[in-house]
Amino acid sequence: MVKRLFGTLVLSSLPALAHQPFWNPGSPSPEAAYPVARPEVAQALLDRLGPGEWAFFHLEVPEDFPLRASLFVGGGCPEGFRPVLWLLGQGLGGEAPLPLPPGWGGLRREAVAWTPYRGHGLRARRGPRLEVELRGGTYLLAVEAGMGEGYYLLSLDGREVPGGSLEGLAAIPRFNRCR
Repeated sequence: MVKRLFGTLVLSSLPALAHQPFWNPGSPSPEAAYPVARPEVAQALLDRLGPGEWAFFHLEVPEDFPLRASLFVGGGCPEGFRPVLWLLGQGLGGEAPLPLPPGWGGLRREAVAWTPYRGHGLRARRGPRLEVELRGGTYLLAVEAGMGEGYYLLSLDGREVPGGSLEGLAAIPRFNRCR
């Protein structure tokens, strides 16, 4: 109880961290997707991927939901680590990186150039960005590592609300160093 209260106080007193940080312990398939409980709230979802690995995130959104997501890699990660960002869902059309339910499609976003980023305690390179208005329903965001490996951060824009997790906060220095 004391640890939870202390963590809540620490996380809620960090105005410099604009997005709620969460550590994803692994979400390697659509069936094991990390649940994004409040997609309307600004969040920073951190994880580490190895070559060929994926991370999936499950979203339930209302009608006309403005999804804005960006992908970052840790500043200390190898230059060759350039993951791809995917949006998968009903009626999207487009290509699909894996078998999907009938009527589902995918939008793929990759960055030609990754730009340096410093802010909110992060040392990173910013890559692909996705901005789309979604019909209500279920969607998956996915991060595909490709042949590289390292730490990534999936940033979801939204309302700024204090919160996050101690594990997410503790992952930021590892993300910055890529170790």
